[in-house]
Amino acid sequence: MTAASRGTHGAGSRERKVRGGSGGRRWLAPSLCALLAAGPLLGESAAAGEGPSPDARAQAQQRQLAQAGARRFDIPAGALPSALQGFARQAGLELLDPAGLAAGRRSRGLAGRYAPERALQLLLAGSGLGFRFANGSTVVLESAGQGAADADAGAGAGAGGTLRLAPITVEGAGESAYGPVAGYKAARTATATRTDTPILDVPQSIQVVPRAVIEDQKADSLAEVVKNVSGVQAGGTLGNRSEALRIRGFETYYFATDGMPSNQFLGDEVFLDLANVERVEVLKGPASVLYGNNDPGGVVNLVTKQPLAEPYAAGELTLGSYDFFRPTLDLSTPLTEDGSLGFRVNAAYQRNDSFRDFFIDSERVFVAPVGRWQIDPDTRLTLSAQYSDQKTPFDRGLVASGDGVADLPASRYLGEDFSVYEADQERFGYLLEHDFNADWSLRSSARVVTGEALRVSADPRTLLADGRTLTRRARRQEDHMRELRAQNDLVGEFETGGVGHKLLLGLEAARADRDVNYVLASLASIDIFDPVYGAEPGDYGAATVQDHRVYLVGGYLQDQVSLGEQWQLVAGGRFDYADTREILNGAETVQTDSHFSPRLGLVYKPLETVSLYASYSQSFLPQVGSSFDGQPFDPETGEQYEVGVKSELLDRRLSVTLAAFQLTRRNVLTADPDNSGFSVQTGEQRSRGLELDVTGEILPGWRVMASGAWIDAVVTKDNEIPVGNRLNDVPEFSGSLWSTYELQEGELEGLGFGAGLFAAGNREGDLDNSFEIGGYVRADAAVYYRYNENLKAAINVENLFDADYIEAARSRTEIYPGAPLTVLGTLSLKF
Repeated sequence: MTAASRGTHGAGSRERKVRGGSGGRRWLAPSLCALLAAGPLLGESAAAGEGPSPDARAQAQQRQLAQAGARRFDIPAGALPSALQGFARQAGLELLDPAGLAAGRRSRGLAGRYAPERALQLLLAGSGLGFRFANGSTVVLESAGQGAADADAGAGAGAGGTLRLAPITVEGAGESAYGPVAGYKAARTATATRTDTPILDVPQSIQVVPRAVIEDQKADSLAEVVKNVSGVQAGGTLGNRSEALRIRGFETYYFATDGMPSNQFLGDEVFLDLANVERVEVLKGPASVLYGNNDPGGVVNLVTKQPLAEPYAAGELTLGSYDFFRPTLDLSTPLTEDGSLGFRVNAAYQRNDSFRDFFIDSERVFVAPVGRWQIDPDTRLTLSAQYSDQKTPFDRGLVASGDGVADLPASRYLGEDFSVYEADQERFGYLLEHDFNADWSLRSSARVVTGEALRVSADPRTLLADGRTLTRRARRQEDHMRELRAQNDLVGEFETGGVGHKLLLGLEAARADRDVNYVLASLASIDIFDPVYGAEPGDYGAATVQDHRVYLVGGYLQDQVSLGEQWQLVAGGRFDYADTREILNGAETVQTDSHFSPRLGLVYKPLETVSLYASYSQSFLPQVGSSFDGQPFDPETGEQYEVGVKSELLDRRLSVTLAAFQLTRRNVLTADPDNSGFSVQTGEQRSRGLELDVTGEILPGWRVMASGAWIDAVVTKDNEIPVGNRLNDVPEFSGSLWSTYELQEGELEGLGFGAGLFAAGNREGDLDNSFEIGGYVRADAAVYYRYNENLKAAINVENLFDADYIEAARSRTEIYPGAPLTVLGTLSLKF
């Protein structure tokens, strides 16, 4: 508790308080009346020996509480005093802690609609503490033993008595799908359904990489985060500009942030910084039912940090190999005495050289402020912004020679000293949430994104027959990107004939623009084995101007149906309309597309901690441009069948997901065999496989995140590419294992160790399967010491045994080598 929350209560007693508003009386009066009415009846029945069992009596009490009036709570996991402060404010109560019992304890937090008594019980779960009402608006914290003794002595459920509820099993009670995860195992997600839903109830594979994993591994890129997830591989950096991934064999560079997808054209202009990321969620397979235009492999959603109830400050400095320098700052504070207005800002600066022989260093600046206003108990407004600015060497990596990668050192750079990429991106958004009552709520959000980029590059073209001369050309390109996107979701819960429903009704609209202006020039070739740098571009030719416009409108409906305690059905559909325009040097191509994307999933829970599921889903992605004869392209579509089992083991500390899927991608653009430089749309590709993910805590202090995948991804129809060719950069077998252990007691308490293996089998380098990339196993390690809750030091070693490997390949002239042994040292300080 803060000093400001302390005061005097009673004659001469010093007590710790958490103050709330007077609104508590609005729900407290009917709550107490219900309890007082139920108490004598329950007591008389018990005395006569004819009443319900103790569990039944407790359940009756809980029903009375629920009928008395619930309200929404949004309390992040953290220190128990901070959680209680948030509870008191949101419940409109005064909470007293006379003996300072909350100090040094932690809470798993709370999110959702609960009667206040129930909410407080969940917040205190596992803490050994209880509570009682001292009067109509004051709650007193006490030890659980004391509460039991008071109750046994005859204290009732009224004012001044100790409230006793039945023992409960807390399923993700301390976790919100929109907030932090305690440890490695997440229990809830909103990425899969746009509602706060237990992962066990989602009929599709979804994996969550929490902040704890990001910090333990010191991951500084999205590819480094998702390497922990089965069936997900790095897809290269598009010339060291931003990231691409492969999910279940299919490429994507469209990523969502807090549920909003990135720009339709080339995704984001910059690398997404992780400084303000709370968790990264990967939803496998088509997700157009909720996200509209999207690639079939899946959706990666970054859930960002939000303002905290108590003042918080954290700073971190990481230094490492290749002059790596990265300080970060995380500040959060309430701006008003009652905590109704809060603010948080995350900032990062990064500068580093590279194991590649670049001529310039990389540099990145990132700032992300967010403010939240609790307008009233049922209405919340969040305003957010992000600014990213980066400068990186433009780099396509290595090249292929014959049926393999050219025998070059990983450091070999085939660009020039003028090769550079500079970009900035700005985001501004709002989220307005309103609860109409305990069952119905509205989420309205919008986002504006602008960005600019300049690329000056020496582009590799062809490796000549001598196996050493690489032809090149120079390119200068300017990009301007704008996007406006709005979403509105209405969520309601109700019953029909004993069947429970959670209904989602949504409407989304977006406009995205990307203007490209580029010129080309000749550039001298380079000897890949004995490079001589210093070539200058020739005269640039006439400019090529491309303007892309897309207008999108989508409406969607989803129903999560509870068919008794063991069966759940998720059914949904979305209708999308897309107007796409391309203006190439003044000539305009216009096309309009519409598509209905369904999803149907069924979950059966033979046990409370086991789910068996099956699902069907589709994806939809409009295409830009036209064929040689001027016919616009049809949208690309995806279709997936998936079955699987999910389980929570070891008292729900460990989660396991096993999934089998078949995913088909249709209307793939391929080269026109009769007209060079044009495309036709006859391609079809199929990916099928098995995936296993294990995440959580095996023993106190021993955490693990492991994955494995077998994927068979092939071409099934094409004009140019032989049927049966494997999709490029997709290993048949891949997997990961990361584990940490922290000593829990003794003189070395706080000392921790981490180790991991990340592996991928052989891969084809291109769709023609003209060359192969060897498999690899990369080992990482970490050691850290947590001096106390505020101070931590860590050393991370990536690629411990200095393995020589290829991280990703996109073509014969775009092959990205993995980094050699890298050491990072980090000092973290929290207040």
